[in-house]
Amino acid sequence: MDIADVAQLREEAILSAAIAARETPLTSPDGFCIWCKDEPVVAGTAFCSAECGEDYGKYRREMKQRIKGE
Repeated sequence: MDIADVAQLREEAILSAAIAARETPLTSPDGFCIWCKDEPVVAGTAFCSAECGEDYGKYRREMKQRIKGE
C-alpha cells in the first residue's frame, strides 16, 4: 500500500463521516409551511417561501444560543 492508497482511504473515511453527520432535510407532514402553517409548501421544501425558511432558521439559531447560554 503506497501513499496514494492511504490518502484515498482517508478521503473515503472523511466523506463517510461527513455524510453520516449531516442533518436530515426538513419536510412538511401535512403539505403546509412548518413555520407560518398557512400556505402550501414549495415542492421539495418545508416552507411556503424563502422568508419563512429564513425566519425559521433565525428562530432555531436563537433557541440554540439560549440553550448554550444557560
